[in-house]
Amino acid sequence: MPSELLKGFRLLDLSDEKGALCGKILADLGAEVIKVEPLEGCATRRIPPFLEDIPHPDRSLYSIAYHAGKKSVTANLASADGRAIIAELAAHADFLIESLPLGHLDAIGLGYDALSKRNPRLIYTSITPFGDTGPGKDYQWADIVTWAAGGMMHLMGEEGEPPIQMSLPQAGLHAGGEAAVSSLLAHYPRQIDGLGQRIVVNMQACIVWTLMNEQAMPILHGNYLSRTGRHVGSADARRKMVYDCKDGHISILVAGGVVFGASTKALIDWMGEHGFASDWMRTKDWISWVPGLFMKMTEQDYREIEELESKIQQFLLTMTKREIYAVGLKRRIFLAPVASVADVAADEQLKARDFWVSVPHDTIGKTLTFPGPFAKMSETPIGATTRAPRIGEHNEEIYRGLLGLTPEHLTKLRASGAI
Repeated sequence: MPSELLKGFRLLDLSDEKGALCGKILADLGAEVIKVEPLEGCATRRIPPFLEDIPHPDRSLYSIAYHAGKKSVTANLASADGRAIIAELAAHADFLIESLPLGHLDAIGLGYDALSKRNPRLIYTSITPFGDTGPGKDYQWADIVTWAAGGMMHLMGEEGEPPIQMSLPQAGLHAGGEAAVSSLLAHYPRQIDGLGQRIVVNMQACIVWTLMNEQAMPILHGNYLSRTGRHVGSADARRKMVYDCKDGHISILVAGGVVFGASTKALIDWMGEHGFASDWMRTKDWISWVPGLFMKMTEQDYREIEELESKIQQFLLTMTKREIYAVGLKRRIFLAPVASVADVAADEQLKARDFWVSVPHDTIGKTLTFPGPFAKMSETPIGATTRAPRIGEHNEEIYRGLLGLTPEHLTKLRASGAI
C-alpha cells in the first residue's frame, strides 16, 4: 500500500538526474509524482549501465531505480500546446521540481512567477549547478565539475597524486536529496498560510556541505586536510585506515587515549595470540599514548607506528572480512569490513530488518529487488515501491482523468507533436 504521509499531494517532476532522487523520495512518502518527459524520454533513461547490457530506455538501471513509484507523461516544451499542458498540470500540483538551464522555464512562461499567479500554493524547486546569482550562475555542470567545485574532490585520492573523482556519480543525488528536504520544509508553512514559495538548490553548496569539519580547518586552524588515501590524520600524525585482508579490505583506526587505547590494546592482544605482536606492543600503555594530539611525534613514535601497521597488515591477510569482523565484535575493536555491493546485498542485518523489497517489473518481464524504505515508521509507514513507468505510460490517465481532455483533443495533440 502507498504511504499515507503525503497522500493527496502531487509533484510535477521536470528534472533530469540532478533531481531524480527528489521525486523518488516524495513518491516513497505517498505523493503522486508525475514525471514529465520529452517525447523521446528523459535523458536519465540513457544513463548506463543497462539491465543485462541491453541499451533501451526501459532498461537503464538509473532510471529503473530513481523513477520507481512515479507516473510518466510526455510533453514537448518547444510546442505552445505542450507548454500549455505543463501549465495546466502545474495548476493542479502542490510541488514542482525542475533542473533545466537557468531562466529557460521563465523564458517560455513556465517559471515560478507565471505559475504561482494561477496556483499560489505551488512550491517550485529549482536545482541549479551554481545557484541563480553570482558570477558562476550560468556555468555548465557535470558530476566531476560539481564534485571538484564543491571541494570534496580535493580530499579524494592518494597522497602526492592528483585528486580523483567519485566512482559513483552522486552530485545529483545530493542535490535531489536536499531538494526533497527543502520542499518539505516549505510544505510546513504552506499548511499554515496556504502559500507556496520558490526554492533554489545550489549543487555546489550541496557538495560543500559534505566536507563537514574539513571546511572549518582553514578558519580555525590555519591549515587544511589533504589527500591521504588509506590514511587519516594530520601530516605529522598520520595513521593507516584501510588494510588488505584475504577477500577485500578492513577499516581499522589504531590510536591511543581513553577512547581508542582499549581498542588498540585488544587488537594487539589478539595479534599476540597468533604471534604477530612484538613485546613492546603488548607492554605499551596505549591509554597514555597520544602522539600528534597532545604531544609531539618522536622518531620512536614514527618507527613504532610503521612497525605496528606492518604487523597489523600481515595479521589481517590471514583472515577474511567475516572472520575479522566476528572476532572484532567480541573483542570490542574499532574496525569495520569494507562492504562490496555483493556484501550489502547479502547483509544479515538488512535482511533481518526486511530492508529489501521485490518489485514486479512487467515491462522487462522480471521481478527486481529494490532497497526498501529509508525509515521504519510505526503509524505512517513508507509504502511499497512500484516499478518505473514507460515513456508516456500515463498520458491517458493524467491528461484525460486529471485535466479532463477528450480523446479527440489528445489525438490532435499527438498529431501536432505536443505530447
